Amino acid sequence: ETAYDIHKEDPGVLCFCDHNTSFAVLMSPYEIAPAYTSSQSMMTLVLLSLSVVCLICTLGFLLPFKELRTTRSSKVNICFSIALLLASFFFLLESALVKGDNSGVIKHESAGCVIYAAIQHYLWLVVFTWMAIEGFVMYLSLVQVFGSHISKYMIKFNIIAWGLPLIFPIIGYFAFTKSVGTGDYTVTQSDYIAETMCFLKPGALPFYLFFFLPLVLVIVVNLVFFIMVLNVIRTSKNVQVSQKELLVRQMKAAVGVMVLLGTGWSIGVFMTVPEPNIQITLQYFFIILNSTQGIAVFVFYIILNEQVTSHWLTTLGLKSPASTTTSSAATNKTATSSAKDTENVYENANVVDKPDMDKPDAEHTYDTAVSVSFPAKSDSGTEKL
Repeated sequence: ETAYDIHKEDPGVLCFCDHNTSFAVLMSPYEIAPAYTSSQSMMTLVLLSLSVVCLICTLGFLLPFKELRTTRSSKVNICFSIALLLASFFFLLESALVKGDNSGVIKHESAGCVIYAAIQHYLWLVVFTWMAIEGFVMYLSLVQVFGSHISKYMIKFNIIAWGLPLIFPIIGYFAFTKSVGTGDYTVTQSDYIAETMCFLKPGALPFYLFFFLPLVLVIVVNLVFFIMVLNVIRTSKNVQVSQKELLVRQMKAAVGVMVLLGTGWSIGVFMTVPEPNIQITLQYFFIILNSTQGIAVFVFYIILNEQVTSHWLTTLGLKSPASTTTSSAATNKTATSSAKDTENVYENANVVDKPDMDKPDAEHTYDTAVSVSFPAKSDSGTEKL
């Protein structure tokens, strides 16, 4: 909306925008330039809405069948998807509840706005924590391999992921909010919440301490995990496929791992660069890569996951059921005896020649790009909660 001030000798132009939902506000320590707010908000609305739909579909495909959610990896993936769904949904909902001209249901800097900002702050920290857990589980399954058993692991993971982030919004608000009184009037001043939206104040100390810094730590840790996992993927072999096909599988695997570990969020670190042109460019890249994370999750968790697609095709009668238990056992025995000749793209080569009793307690099933998923024990054994 544009308004002309006719009461001034030199007419000025005032611009008002009721769109403040650019996904880039999550990581940018600077206000989004008014000229780009509308386009960025529209991109965010479209891409993040698609991500929400894809995340709902992801959960819809995984939750109904116990056999699709018995491994350690599938349970972590489901929890990560739930966290990302909630955070994305609340971010989208803000555009309906909070308006740039302060005409929305929730008013700027009101108690409701503070609560909404704290909820968003908390949910995105939960997402970051689950990304770190994804990296940790990948490390255990593909790099460390042996001695990776964790008793009651999902209870511990959930306590960490949903409990630890709680302290950040609480400390952030109460430590950086104060009331200033003059006579009968009291004004609340806060460096925690922004003045024009219900989120952290860009560039303020709470933003850096309680949002930016935790994400940077997750990114650094996950980049280390990513390099280790990537090395496993790069050195893997499969004698049954050509070198070109193996390379394609490895590339798909690498992209899948990047999605799980949220490496696209690293762009946000460079959004601290104050140069305007760099800021704008990085903001658009950040929106494209990270507001589509839910879409990528659906692609790699569902579409490219052979276990999930095969199960659903069989359930819908579009594919013949798997062979009987007896034949399956015989097949598994044969596959075990030939393990030295056929390696999985995601499998750590150091595991192949080890005796059975040394195998990990619950290997990760990152079979998003391979035709043979690598084995994963269910919770019926030592991993039972």
